[in-house]
Amino acid sequence: MLPRRGSLTQSRLGITVEGVLHPVGSLPPRVYWKRRAAGIVVVLLLAVVPFLLLGGRDPSEAAGAGATQPADPAGTPQLELVPAEPLDTSTTAPTTTAPTTTGQPPATSGPPATSPPPAAPVPCTDAMLGVTAGSQQPQYSAQDKPTLLMTVKNVSAQPCLRDLGTVQQEWGLFDGDARLWGSNDCLAEPAANVQTLQPGQQVVLRVVWSGLSSDRQCTEPRQRLAPGDYQLRARIGTAQSPNATLTLT
Repeated sequence: MLPRRGSLTQSRLGITVEGVLHPVGSLPPRVYWKRRAAGIVVVLLLAVVPFLLLGGRDPSEAAGAGATQPADPAGTPQLELVPAEPLDTSTTAPTTTAPTTTGQPPATSGPPATSPPPAAPVPCTDAMLGVTAGSQQPQYSAQDKPTLLMTVKNVSAQPCLRDLGTVQQEWGLFDGDARLWGSNDCLAEPAANVQTLQPGQQVVLRVVWSGLSSDRQCTEPRQRLAPGDYQLRARIGTAQSPNATLTLT
């Protein structure tokens, strides 16, 4: 029968359980027990001390020892913090400068353009005036006192001077070729009134007619005109209007 492997090992080393528990030698047993206790203590110290040394270090130091710091390469520029500029909240458009052409002097601004002075007024000729006759209403009763009108307009392109006073005004009422009434008949105090008429400007003159006839010498008895259609003309100086119709009912 073959011996067991454990028994073979113990026999080769000369170590048995009985030998450990009951040491045999020439010395007293307590000596062997003291040696065994000292050996055990040495073995325990060798096993425990490394754990104590590792456990006593600061955790941050242990972590720092395991981490490797990357080396900062020499000469690497550092970023600088630049404060942001405030936003422009104005509503005006930014001004731009036009590029200048090389070799040409900058343009110089001349004096501001001025409008030519207004032309001096000249005396109004008859061709420069438009004269029209009319009445305030389309027709009147034979018993009314019609308001007659005369419009004088500067139809030229330049200002002109004209006497528009009563000495130059005249309205006349006609039946065919017969002159029945004139505004200057029996005129007591004619007056002058020189005015400047600008191009396109018009002046409206008025006179109230009594409804009675008259003559130039103011000697004939004055008669009320009968109902009918009459021709009305007006003039300012020698500028005369075409005929207009005045109806009496």
